[in-house]
Amino acid sequence: MFQLYKKRNFNELVGDTFSFFKLYGRHYFRNYLIVNGGFVLILLVLVFFLFKVFYEGTLSGLNNGAPGNQFDSFIAENFLLFLGFGGLSAILMLIISLISYLYPVVYLDLLSRKKDFDTAEITRMVKSKIGKVLLFFILSMFTAIPLIALTFILSFALAFILIGIPIILLLIPAAGSWLSLSFYNYISTDDDYFASLSKAFRMMKSKFWPIIGSTFVMYLIVQAIVGTISMIPYIIGVASVFTTLDNPGSFDPESSNPFSFFVIMMLLVFVLSVLLNFFMQNLLLVNNGVIYYSIREESENNTSKNDIDLIGTQSE
Repeated sequence: MFQLYKKRNFNELVGDTFSFFKLYGRHYFRNYLIVNGGFVLILLVLVFFLFKVFYEGTLSGLNNGAPGNQFDSFIAENFLLFLGFGGLSAILMLIISLISYLYPVVYLDLLSRKKDFDTAEITRMVKSKIGKVLLFFILSMFTAIPLIALTFILSFALAFILIGIPIILLLIPAAGSWLSLSFYNYISTDDDYFASLSKAFRMMKSKFWPIIGSTFVMYLIVQAIVGTISMIPYIIGVASVFTTLDNPGSFDPESSNPFSFFVIMMLLVFVLSVLLNFFMQNLLLVNNGVIYYSIREESENNTSKNDIDLIGTQSE
């Protein structure tokens, strides 16, 4: 049984994140796909057709020996198509991002109150919190994010005298944790935006090094997994290009199939990167959730209160 409210050190913050996915991973990702999978699939289909139209038009101009401005003409002729696809893709990306950030917060909030809940409850709660998510990101664009950006600029300036390099390495997980803890508190409680920022800052101060350490480790794990898996089709595609160069006779510029093996691999890299980033960011967000409930336990002692309630229930 996974205990969400629990006092944790650095090792437990990392270990319990993986324990959560070991126990709830199937239920968590199944519902994630139900809630958000349709939007992701539509986005990937749009990107595929946009890429296909773009590549076929470009290759057609090259094969016909068209002048250098053929590319500009192709874009101009299909401007409305690209604008429509691009606008729809941007809207879908926004919806997917909002749901992706909200989903783990909602899931852990439900888990903190009950051990058994279904997709309908998750969907209903996600819909009820969409407005708060939009407000959080709008307010962050004018408050927290400019402050973080200014801090990074000052750190980059200090990097020339080497002092800024370790500061930057600390700022990356610190900024991410601060915003995530603020987001968790804002969505999970009745605190307003600025109260959530303040509370998250106090949380950071209370266990700074365990929070920074566990977040940094999760960043490394996510980047390693995404980078490794995404590079496999890219390497295969590059290898096919060199094979073609070594055997010029195998390249047919008049081929009726405009999608070369290399282009297919590049498209596969993009699709994999999008999917992996959406799925792997759950590791980071759940880790921040484990941190959030761990720090709340230290100040609120929810486990002790629940134990007392259970004693009263059992006595009846």
